Amino acid sequence: MRPKKLAGATSGHFTKEQLEEKQKEEEVLYNYDRLNFNEVPNGVVPGAVGEWKRIANFIKDLPISELDQQTVIRYCNYSYLYDDAMQQLVAEGHVIEGKKNPLVDVVNSYSKELKVTASELGLTINSRLKLVKPTEVEKEKDDPFGDMLGGG
Repeated sequence: MRPKKLAGATSGHFTKEQLEEKQKEEEVLYNYDRLNFNEVPNGVVPGAVGEWKRIANFIKDLPISELDQQTVIRYCNYSYLYDDAMQQLVAEGHVIEGKKNPLVDVVNSYSKELKVTASELGLTINSRLKLVKPTEVEKEKDDPFGDMLGGG
């Protein structure tokens, strides 16, 4: 079974009744208490507070509820840990005494966790496409390459 997409992100051919049903299903997502980004929860490590505040502006309109709090906390913490480990790796180098720096594995592990949590929260391009249908970008009228290709 394919993962569901929000009605506004679908591009298939649906009847009016199917779209109405889909929208009714989605309304349930907004029945939960919205996650309050004005208060930083206890689980956010001190270095991750900036990321908590930063992403609040980007995901506040998504159906992120109090139920998602732990996922947001994980994302913020892993973001901080990844940045910290990457800075250490850059300072030490990826090879130490002829061997791979153990921080390479740490950075890779944090990167994987970030990828999973970012996707769960709609922070990746692919996950956003499941939430919001991209609008067509209007083609520039003075496009010499487009004219050459017949798109003029």
